[in-house]
This record gives sequence, structure tokens and C-alpha cells, in this order.
Amino acid sequence: MAISARLTLVALVAGALAFAAVTPAAAQCAMCKAAIEGSTDGNVGAQFNRAILVMMAGPYLVMGAFGVVLFRERLRRGARALLGRLGRAAPLRRR
Repeated sequence: MAISARLTLVALVAGALAFAAVTPAAAQCAMCKAAIEGSTDGNVGAQFNRAILVMMAGPYLVMGAFGVVLFRERLRRGARALLGRLGRAAPLRRR
């Protein structure tokens, strides 16, 4: 099986699993709405919004760090290949 076909298959399976988890998440949103509506403090909505943003930051930071590592490794491989073609097989130093 070609790599692009595998990647497509993995993406489809991951998408199907993501959509399968939507129903339990919708129930939790109803609980949040009930908590906000039943609150006497007017600041609860802003606190819920801030908490959601904080929870969303973690996955973006992890995936961003993973992307930076992959990008830097790809740059290193390209530089090594270029040096190899030029006749300089010296390894690149890590910083």
C-alpha cells in the first residue's frame, strides 16, 4: 500500500473516531450551560470562557513543539545533503 493511501486511510479513521466522540461532548456542554445559567455571580461566563482557552492551549503547544522539532530536523537533513554534494561531509553541530 502506498504511503499516501495509508495516510489517507489513517486520516479517515481518525476523523471517524473524532466524530464518534461528539455525542458525550454535547452532553457536557449542556452541563456548562446549566451551571452558567444557575449561577448568581455574573462573572462565571467569563471564567468558563477563560478556562476553555487555557485547556485549548496545551494541545496547540505540544503539536507546535512537535512541528518545530520536525522542521528543524528536516532543515538539518537538507543541509547535510547539500554539504555532501559539495564534497564536505562534515557533521553539523547542534546548538
